[in-house]
Amino acid sequence: LLPLSQIHYVTGFRAVFDAVESGECQFGVLPIENSSNGSVKEVYDLLEERKCYIVRGTRLWISHDLLVKKGTKLEDIHTIISHPQALGQCSHFLDTLEGVELRSFDNTARAAQMVAASDDPGVAAIAAPQCADLYNLSPLMRNIQNSDNNYTRFICISKDFHVYPGANKISVVTTASHAPGGLGTLLTKFANIGVNLTKLESRPIVGHNFEFLFYLDLEASLADPKVLSVLAELHTSQDKFRLLGNYPEN
Repeated sequence: LLPLSQIHYVTGFRAVFDAVESGECQFGVLPIENSSNGSVKEVYDLLEERKCYIVRGTRLWISHDLLVKKGTKLEDIHTIISHPQALGQCSHFLDTLEGVELRSFDNTARAAQMVAASDDPGVAAIAAPQCADLYNLSPLMRNIQNSDNNYTRFICISKDFHVYPGANKISVVTTASHAPGGLGTLLTKFANIGVNLTKLESRPIVGHNFEFLFYLDLEASLADPKVLSVLAELHTSQDKFRLLGNYPEN
């Protein structure tokens, strides 16, 4: 996404938003959705909570290896650590193991680093293949993700709203009328102007009983007057509405 940039690493998704909002970093990159394990819900919640915008998106093929200290065998493993998304993406393999504890960690690379630093050979990590060389570990099992068609969608966020050339996707967060047919009526507005909806994600509204915010991804551009008209209507008619970005996604 940003091949000429200097990379600053932080420990969690919230810290990415902190770095962008404070001006410490111009852009932040976050995973938002995986093809086999679904949405990264914390990122969706942060998009609504914080005041950042999506300016670019991309999809990457993701593979996972089971990494161990050299000489460790599968029967020696009693604990596997990794990020919850990686554990979920490898659930089929993990279901075949008996008596192995699964522990969540803040990211896959740090999980591999922890295994390398541990004196216990029975601790393993699920991480990217590159981490084996980085931390002098052995890939005991390769490509253990549930599906070879395992893609993660990443977004690039900015403190300021920008529309860059080639913008072909719009993301919004909105409420819908809390009445029968409310969501259907909202979605029909886009169908009526021929806009394809590629994502619908619901998240509970804090403090409200079973009322929801809806995140919509649209194959559209703000350069289209019909799209602008529908978004303007939602902005005035819904209790909550926010344009998250109009951006290019490969």
